[in-house]
Amino acid sequence: MQRNSLCRFALFTALAAIAAAPGFSQAFYGSVVGTVTDPSGGALTGAAVTLTNAGTGERRQTLSGSGGDYQFLNLVPGTYRVQVERTGFKRAAHENLEVNISGTVRADISLQLGDVTQTVEVQAAAPLLRTEDANLSQVVSSRAVEDLPVNGRNILNLTALVPGVVPQGTTDGNAITGKNIFAAGNYQIGGGAANQGAVYYDGVPANSALGNLVNMVPSPDAIAEFRVQTNSNNAEFGRYAGGVVNISSRSGSNQYHGSAYEYFRNDVLNATNFFANANNTGKPAFKQNQYGLNGGGPIKKNKIFFFAGWEAFRGREGSPFIGTVPLPEMYNGDFSNFRNASNAIIPIYDPLTQCGTGANGACAAGQTIQRQVFPGNIIPKSRFDPVGYALAAFPLVALPNQPGDAFTHNNNYSALASKGGDNDQVNGRLDYNVSEKLRLFGRFSRWHSTNLPFAPFHNGIYANDPYAPEEFTTTQGVLGGTYLITPTLVLDLRASYIRFPYIRSQSYENISLSKTFGFPQYMDEQLPIIHSGPGTSIPSVGIGGYTTASGLHILSTENDYLLTPNLSWVRGKHTLKFGADWRDMQNGYYQTFDGGTFTFTTALTCQNALNCGASGNGFASMLLGFGSSGTETAFSRPWESLHYQGYYAQDVWQATPRLTVTAGIRWEIPGVWRERYNRLASFNPSELNPALKGKTVNGQPIYGALDFPGDPNHAFNGWRNEHFRLFAPRVGIAYRLNDKTVIRTGGGIYYLPSTTGFSEAPWGLSINQLGNPWLATLDSGVTPYYPLSNPFPNGFTPAPANLPRDQAQLLMVGTSLGNIPLGSVPYPYQSQWNFSVQRQFWGGVAVDAAYAGSRGVHLPRGNQNFDALPTTYLSMGTGLNTQVANPFYGLVKTGTLSQPTVQQGQLLLPYPEYTGVSEGGGYVGNSSYHALQMKVERRFSHGGTVLAAYTFSKLLGDVASRTGWLDSGVGAAPGAQNPYNLRAEKSLAGFDSRQRLALSYAVDLPIGKDQKFLNGGNGAVQKFTSGWSVSGTSTFQLGYPLALTASPNVTGFGYGLRPNVTPGCNPKLDGPAQSRLNGWFNFSCFTVPAAYALGSESATDPVLRGPGINNFNVSLLKKTTVTERLKLEFRGEAYNLFNRVQFGPPNTGITTAANPTTGQIRSQINNPRLLQFALKLLF
Repeated sequence: MQRNSLCRFALFTALAAIAAAPGFSQAFYGSVVGTVTDPSGGALTGAAVTLTNAGTGERRQTLSGSGGDYQFLNLVPGTYRVQVERTGFKRAAHENLEVNISGTVRADISLQLGDVTQTVEVQAAAPLLRTEDANLSQVVSSRAVEDLPVNGRNILNLTALVPGVVPQGTTDGNAITGKNIFAAGNYQIGGGAANQGAVYYDGVPANSALGNLVNMVPSPDAIAEFRVQTNSNNAEFGRYAGGVVNISSRSGSNQYHGSAYEYFRNDVLNATNFFANANNTGKPAFKQNQYGLNGGGPIKKNKIFFFAGWEAFRGREGSPFIGTVPLPEMYNGDFSNFRNASNAIIPIYDPLTQCGTGANGACAAGQTIQRQVFPGNIIPKSRFDPVGYALAAFPLVALPNQPGDAFTHNNNYSALASKGGDNDQVNGRLDYNVSEKLRLFGRFSRWHSTNLPFAPFHNGIYANDPYAPEEFTTTQGVLGGTYLITPTLVLDLRASYIRFPYIRSQSYENISLSKTFGFPQYMDEQLPIIHSGPGTSIPSVGIGGYTTASGLHILSTENDYLLTPNLSWVRGKHTLKFGADWRDMQNGYYQTFDGGTFTFTTALTCQNALNCGASGNGFASMLLGFGSSGTETAFSRPWESLHYQGYYAQDVWQATPRLTVTAGIRWEIPGVWRERYNRLASFNPSELNPALKGKTVNGQPIYGALDFPGDPNHAFNGWRNEHFRLFAPRVGIAYRLNDKTVIRTGGGIYYLPSTTGFSEAPWGLSINQLGNPWLATLDSGVTPYYPLSNPFPNGFTPAPANLPRDQAQLLMVGTSLGNIPLGSVPYPYQSQWNFSVQRQFWGGVAVDAAYAGSRGVHLPRGNQNFDALPTTYLSMGTGLNTQVANPFYGLVKTGTLSQPTVQQGQLLLPYPEYTGVSEGGGYVGNSSYHALQMKVERRFSHGGTVLAAYTFSKLLGDVASRTGWLDSGVGAAPGAQNPYNLRAEKSLAGFDSRQRLALSYAVDLPIGKDQKFLNGGNGAVQKFTSGWSVSGTSTFQLGYPLALTASPNVTGFGYGLRPNVTPGCNPKLDGPAQSRLNGWFNFSCFTVPAAYALGSESATDPVLRGPGINNFNVSLLKKTTVTERLKLEFRGEAYNLFNRVQFGPPNTGITTAANPTTGQIRSQINNPRLLQFALKLLF
């Protein structure tokens, strides 16, 4: 469906919905239901029921039905009063009914015989049991949001207090600023991956179109409450899998309320990082201030209300940095002190002495690779490449400032770098009760954040994730209205707009590569043209064995539009619900390394490039100008859009006062990415490549063609095939066994967002970002080819997106097709189910025990390789590297396939005309999740709550995290070892959290005025002893499974590599974490497979896990009443109270040569103890 047609269809349907039937969206509001009975328990029909919002005075009226039942729908979360009248009976009222977001409160009322002028009032306690729905969820109340210690005041941290929620990354909380901005919502819910869930803010999504990442996190003072929904949600929710975080913003009331506050931290109050202590680097500087003010109240009593707030964050933090940098003498070519852990010199070989090449003599019998060591292990300066030396002298890195490890000098650079940034947020909301039938609201939010550059070498070169210099501004406007045509007929219509520009800058932008480093002049002339964007910046350089820094340039602007009309009709015991969800998401995106990327490994200076072992040096390779790989990317900035449609119908049947059955179905048309100028292509594996004009390889025709919009095999006008028949049934049953026990069960199907990979969009297509490879070597490092001083002698090929299709098809031959979509793929979905029992005990205690399960099908694996060498050819061994005649010579102008000869293995690939073919989605993954989820909740009569959430689970699958750059290295799982055998990839998921216990509490201490203890004394004494409360969170979790890799990977041609497992060897070591930092596991149980063989290790090890979590956060709060309308609040908070260290994952790389860092842990991924003080004035 074309865009204009879609817009007309959406507008027509919305108008028809408004004209024909009113709407309802219970998912973002709450409701009150109940039954009116006489003293004998008989149903009373025709009783007048009045509902009043205690805060705003909003009033609703209805009559009880034939079964005595009544319902009030679309209620703003808050406190309500229900009053019932009927002739011949005393008036009855339920006071202080607490209605939560997406929750239903039951208020059954039994009328007593008597005069209607008499009133019987019942004080309702906050409900502990959920009796009317079958999903698994937990409300995070306004008190929890206000009182619990929340690092960085990121409210999404509180989702981890709910059963079934696991953080994918660090556990001290994601502080939003000073880290990758998308890390704020990096949580796994209900067995789904972190970026597959949904975050709603006032009923509209706060997820970016790119990767479904969260781009709006409201300030705690701007929200009323939120609900975390982890399993079996109703049909109102779509475009997600796993779970939903449903946030309700704060609104004004009939009383003026407000606050001003300051939260303060300083390094004087903090503990020191474990490894900073060990290396005597000291405590990093740390200064953080969060301050703001907000207020709300009536503009016109009972009619118009406002709430507005502003919050600022200013943070500066030193960051301990440990790396390995070249020794000073190495800059002069002197590697005579380059040693291994045994104090033996590591030889540096001259790649130009390779036997059998040039004027060099033939190789010795049985030897295919043989080089000569540089005399004295010193490279003569006459051999220096001018650009390689200029890069070293720039300098790319700093000089050592400490000895480092014995003999090797590894970890010889330590510094306190700086990170942090500024953050400002404004929120405003207006509510208007036009009449008893019509309620309107609007909200405006603006969130601006900047991250400061992270420059560990203090040379102006910025690092990449997670501390890149970046800036974003999220602006969101929401309008909503609820209209009661009759008490049983309600209309809800909601619209929103969100704009999200995002910029990440690079180091030394707009420089001259020729003047700065000596690169050829043609690079200065041609690079700005092929980039279609900003000027050139410093190259990104990777040096094997050494720590380098580099930055990525990103320019992005996103605009999202949403319209949701919803319908509801109460018909006796049935509440019929219907609704639509239309979203138009647009983005213009640019991302590249403007100065190119250049990688230098040991391969060009070791004895045997195919199996380096303990020889060679990446810095030496750079000085010589001989690299392993590199790319200069030509980029065409696309303007992309995606149009989503969702429709649902649902029936909530109150079969009996004790039994509620919910059945619904959702129809989704998820849409696909489109591009304004049709700069798109898909990959057709079964089509002959027309650019090759009948060429054959080994006598076989060559398949693998690009299809463009409008082609016979790409008739659809989009990224790939659209799906129009995605139906998602949902069902739930809640049975109230008695007043203290509820049994629930439910299930459903949930379709993932259409893209969950950040680069799985038109901007990531090869035709829009064509990599011009640096042909540094044509034989895997055996012999050098183009030197660094002239890396692209044939110039650059522009991105083919704007070229005619036949030219574009031809230009893509000889390149790597990354992120290329298949024309037709199945759509990913998740099935969920649950069974739970909830029981309320004496003393305000409720226990909930649930079994939750899910199964993911056709899940995105990410970068699924379609062009790996068939395993049958691995037996050819080194014969795969034999140079043979290149059938594409003369046709391909750049890259390895532009040369007269090519490796034999290249011609045995399924699609030999390309150097690689992979899809960004790879929708062939599967997962399964089974969990026992328990929670115990207690509410105290004198104020406060305690919640204990325990999860015992097992998450299996053959997929990995798609947000690895946010995960701090934990839970990582490598790509497929053998793309042709994905069954072998099934293992524990990288984020399998076998056991997790989260405790949270916010309790008023029973001391002071009108309390049980210390309630005497004069006014001054009572002011001191009154108003104390304590709150906190404690988290305990087993570590995540470890994933092992093996190197060197000489299989090549598209395979990952894992080690072999030694039978009968136990890799698990016991003992306290600190005693195992130099050997977390027994790596002698693993060996590198033989050349051209694959390992037996599973994707994640079945018994090895990384360090676990043992964390305590505590807050002590004192409220002092200054006047009746003025209170002063002081709090002290401790994050990681006992200064427990959560160590990072160990080095899991298994190598042929002895590697002293294998199995070692050298990072702490949580914060050491942080103290924070705050002062808040409430009025």
